[in-house]
Parts: sequence; structure tokens; C-alpha cells
Amino acid sequence: MLSVSQIFTALLLFYQYYELLFKNQHYCAMKKIKIIVVTLLGFSNIAISQNSYSGTVFEENSTTPIPYAIVKVQNKNIGVVSNESGKFNLSDNRIENSDTLTITCLGYEPKSFSIKDWRNDLAIYMMANPIQLNEATISAKRSKEIKIGITNGGTKTLFIPLFTKKEYSNNNLIGREIGTIFNIEKSCSIKGIHIFVASNKYDSIKMRAIFYSVENGLPKDIIVNRDIIFSVSEKKGWVNIDVSKHNIRLIEGQQIALTLMTLDETNKDQFFIYAKMVSKNGLLRRDKALGEWKKSKGGMSIYLSGFSTYKNN
Repeated sequence: MLSVSQIFTALLLFYQYYELLFKNQHYCAMKKIKIIVVTLLGFSNIAISQNSYSGTVFEENSTTPIPYAIVKVQNKNIGVVSNESGKFNLSDNRIENSDTLTITCLGYEPKSFSIKDWRNDLAIYMMANPIQLNEATISAKRSKEIKIGITNGGTKTLFIPLFTKKEYSNNNLIGREIGTIFNIEKSCSIKGIHIFVASNKYDSIKMRAIFYSVENGLPKDIIVNRDIIFSVSEKKGWVNIDVSKHNIRLIEGQQIALTLMTLDETNKDQFFIYAKMVSKNGLLRRDKALGEWKKSKGGMSIYLSGFSTYKNN
């Protein structure tokens, strides 16, 4: 996209050509045409190069790629998720020279780059930042098994598509998220995530579960510093994901959002989750990585299991 100053310069050159043409100065006019063409091509190349940013994410001092890293423009809903080989290509005409690009992945120190200094096909090396797990202490307390969310499977005729058929030919759908909101009534430790699949045409689809804080009814910040990646091969029915090793603790009175991010980048096909028309939860969706959130009434057939703790009398 040309800037205002570039358009003004091009118009000025055309005006000069117009003036020369009517003075029958054909030789000079041809020279002006060449100048105009070269200038406009140069501007176009600049515009394209400034709005496309590619790279590969690696572990520090290694050739081992980091898959599914989040590449985000700070303070904007613009970003992508790197593929299984750590490669990404971010293209968006809203990106400006004053912007900063940040690469994050759970378990690694984030890295930031100024857009004006960016070089395409950049190799990005990230330093490991091992997650420290703090064991939950339950001394002098008793535990009670709990389930939070929709546990009855929802309505058999209502379901949420991860993709629609018209989107199967699109690229860069990796990073799409669907989810719902939970109100935490008792402090608890989460041991499992359970999803009621309506239809799965994949042999196996890879996904990431993300826990967010909620502000104004929408997801805001990631609150669980764990990279929860799993694959679903079940064709229909309840799918149970064991997350006990991640030591997830939720606090009484907290409102959280849980989303499922698709990490599948090929063979897009049908994947539906059952839903239920309840207004207290809310269905969440964003159709591309780090895009704008959309919210509608209803609830997704998904629940959390674990245990709450309470003191002995």
C-alpha cells in the first residue's frame, strides 16, 4: 500500500510528463515514463517488504526448531503461530515501522524485534526458561472431587465447527481458537480437561489448551504458564486430556476462559464439538491467530475435573 507522500510524488511525475507530452518533447517524455515506472515499482517493493515478515524459531545455540511459537505485534491483534518446523510468515498491511514484533513460547524467554530493523527469513534463537512446578500443599485439609462446566454432553443437534467447509482451502488457519468461560466457585486443582466431540474426520488433530483471565467478558492474559498440547484421534464422544502434571490451580471467585487452539496445518477437515444453549458461559471464537475475539450466547460441551480442598472441622 502506497503512502500519501508516495502517491503525491507519483502524481507530480505524471503531471510533469503530461506537460512535456503537449510540448512535443517526446524524448524527454519517454525518459519521464521510465522514471515513473521505476519509482512506482520501487514503492511497491517497499510496501510489500514492509508488510511481510518471515523467520524460523530455534532453541538457543541449536538447530532444533521450536514449534508453535506465538509471533505477535505488540499492542495490536496481529500475529501468527509458527508451524511444526518453527517457521512463520506474518503478512498484514496494518504493521508499521514503529511497531515491535514479539516471539513467545512457554518455557522460553520472550524475544522482541523492532519492525524497522527486521530482516526476512530471520533465524530467532530463544533461551530456555524451565518452568518451576510448585507442589500443592494439602496438609490438615480434605479434598472433594469436582467438575466445572457442561458435563451432560450438550444438545445432540447443536455443535461448534472448528472449520467450515468453505474455509478448507484457506491457508494460515493454524492458531484459530474456540472456547468458553468458567466461573470458579471453589479454589481447586485441575487434573483433566474433557471435550465432547460431535464429529472428527481427522486421523489425528493436534491442539493446544490455553487458560486466560477474563476482562469485559473476553479473554485477556494467559494465566497458566504451561504449554498444554495434545492430539485427538477419537471420532466421537468424550475425549479426556490428563493435565495433572501441569499443576494447575484456580482460585475461588476467579472467572477464567479456556480455549482450544488448532495446531493442525494440513488436511483441514470436519471437527465439531457439541454445544448447549446456556447464556451464563458464552461461546468464544477468533478465526485467526491473535485476531479479534467474538462472543455469542451458549456453551461448549467441555468441563474441567479435579478436586477442591477444605479444612477439617
